[in-house]
Amino acid sequence: MGDSLSKKLQEMMADKKVQSKINKALEMLKKESPEEIQKKISKIDKDEIMKKINELDEDKIKNIDKDELKKKITKEDLDKLEKMLGKDSDAIMKKVNDFLKSK
Repeated sequence: MGDSLSKKLQEMMADKKVQSKINKALEMLKKESPEEIQKKISKIDKDEIMKKINELDEDKIKNIDKDELKKKITKEDLDKLEKMLGKDSDAIMKKVNDFLKSK
């Protein structure tokens, strides 16, 4: 019984961590200038971004309220993100859009 409680607590913490990262990214997208975000993104290896996105399997994101997320993200936000990602944006934006369109 202790193992199942421990596992449940770990899952809850992981869910909160993922949700926190998503919220932070949204806040940054809405509040920071494109130039500032582009500077931050340019320091990150695009392959590393794809690796992190691919690690987000359905189990890790099952408790994220996609409807709430869709309400927060505007078309302008997605366009801004795509421009900032530059030449590597296609694969990353496909993953983002696929996630937002999934049920």
